[in-house]
Amino acid sequence: MFQRTSEESGVKITPQLLRRWFASEMATLGIDSSYIDAFAGRVPESVLEKHYLDYSPRKLKQIYDDAGLTVLD
Repeated sequence: MFQRTSEESGVKITPQLLRRWFASEMATLGIDSSYIDAFAGRVPESVLEKHYLDYSPRKLKQIYDDAGLTVLD
């Protein structure tokens, strides 16, 4: 999929590029970095993040939906 899209667009598209783009867009939209890390699959390091922030799928979906960011239209 990445290779075909890269060839069609003339832009080298990699999973790393998409992850970086997604994180940048979420940050631009004001999403807390702790949640951006959760979307990227990184484990929270601080005690606050581990024990007091809600990382449930429902909460992450709500944050994503509220951001209004779509990868494909």
